[in-house]
Amino acid sequence: MGIKHIAVSAAAAAATLIAAPAFSQEFRAPMTTIFVAIPLDAKSAREQTPNFGLQFQGMKPYQSVKVDYQTFKFLPAAIAAMEVKYIVAGAVAIGAAAAVAHKDKQTSQSFQSQQAQQQAACPVDCAK
Repeated sequence: MGIKHIAVSAAAAAATLIAAPAFSQEFRAPMTTIFVAIPLDAKSAREQTPNFGLQFQGMKPYQSVKVDYQTFKFLPAAIAAMEVKYIVAGAVAIGAAAAVAHKDKQTSQSFQSQQAQQQAACPVDCAK
């Protein structure tokens, strides 16, 4: 009777070990996790900085967003670099628009002068 109990317990433990990972992959609840990461084996002062933040998990495995201190520490520099990029792009666009407008102005002036020359060279009957 003791061997049967051990065999049943072993079978139940094996079934639990096999079913638990499969069940955890199927069921994902949306949740928010607060975390703090303290590096224990860091060699430099920069690596010794603790990290903390939030992790948002959706229903699917790919619906995960992690917002932490290390990410936001570099955010002002990234925003400044992006702003410089947009300022340069805007200056280039304004320069291109000015060049096109100047070229269009020259084209319209030359077209008007050609029309004036043709009307001057043509007798009055050509205008009709």
